[in-house]
Amino acid sequence: MTSTTAVTDPAAPKVREAHGTAGDQLDIKNFYSADHVTAQVPQYTGMERGHTVRIAWENPRHTHYSQVITVGTPGTIDIPIPRLEAIDSIGHTVKINYTVRTAPGTALIPSRYLLLHVLPQPFDLLAPTLSSDQKTLSVNYAGMTTGYTVRIRAAANTTWQSDEKPVQAGVTPTFPLPSDWLTTNRGANALINYTVYKSGSGERLMFSKVLRVLVGEAIPEPILFENFDGQPHSSIVAGQSINIPSMTITLTSGPNSSGIQTYEAPVAGMLTGPAIVTNSGVESPTGQQLITLSLKSAYSRVRFAYTYQLRAAEISFSDNLGNVGSRNLPADASNGHKWVDFSAPTGRKITSIQIVSRDWSYLDHFQLWV
Repeated sequence: MTSTTAVTDPAAPKVREAHGTAGDQLDIKNFYSADHVTAQVPQYTGMERGHTVRIAWENPRHTHYSQVITVGTPGTIDIPIPRLEAIDSIGHTVKINYTVRTAPGTALIPSRYLLLHVLPQPFDLLAPTLSSDQKTLSVNYAGMTTGYTVRIRAAANTTWQSDEKPVQAGVTPTFPLPSDWLTTNRGANALINYTVYKSGSGERLMFSKVLRVLVGEAIPEPILFENFDGQPHSSIVAGQSINIPSMTITLTSGPNSSGIQTYEAPVAGMLTGPAIVTNSGVESPTGQQLITLSLKSAYSRVRFAYTYQLRAAEISFSDNLGNVGSRNLPADASNGHKWVDFSAPTGRKITSIQIVSRDWSYLDHFQLWV
């Protein structure tokens, strides 16, 4: 059917479980035991029976699209968002909107965005990693200490959950995937994450980000590693660059200096030896630096460690046609260490990375996939 009232600038959606004066904050405690969170399409101007709507839930790691819902009696429409999508968004700001189609074949009409802040947990739990043969999962996150346990959950056609393992400082817990689970779920999309629990505390579990894999699909190894070993120490100011075989490092704008330097407090596996430095030697910098890494080849995926990050940072990834995505790192009172991992959309390749930093921080252990 054709609308009799034009649909223009539909209002932003809401999330039922959200709180705060603007309804823009979501805490794990609000959906801890639920199967889903509820996104709500409001009764927008011009809503009529027969319209279709669909929610997009976009966190920095993945965009989830809901099922398409046909409008019956005009009014608020509740659309479930799977619990794991909310868990995968912990510690991030999620962009949520919906699209309206007034009749088959007509153009989609996008709504305004709700920027939903999913509150962080005590630990920033990275997604687990899977070996290239898809047989072994491993867990690694900043702040691993004794007194905690970790357990893996893998869900595809069937769900497997590991036994608990104690966390030990400096030891990476590994979990072999059962061969029968791999056989049963071959060709299926799997969502894999883990929980961390403080032993004997009675506190809630903490949940990791989600690893998404196609079971049975070989995971390629990175084609290039760059940890800056062997590179001489250097210092640059705004407008200057450093050229190395893997990339050109440019301090595009901002105060203070950047370059390649070694920090006296290394972080095992994340910051060791020479690394890219931001706001070198300045404990409480004012303003922000924009650093551009121009890669010598195009890559489908980039992963690197970002250490000593107290203030918010933004990372953008681009190809020759423009921006392909971003990762936003919220302010971290722990001055924490984290991995930044980004895969370009299908058909796009990353050729440059732009980092906005407001700290004396380090970037190290780059891994790049073609």
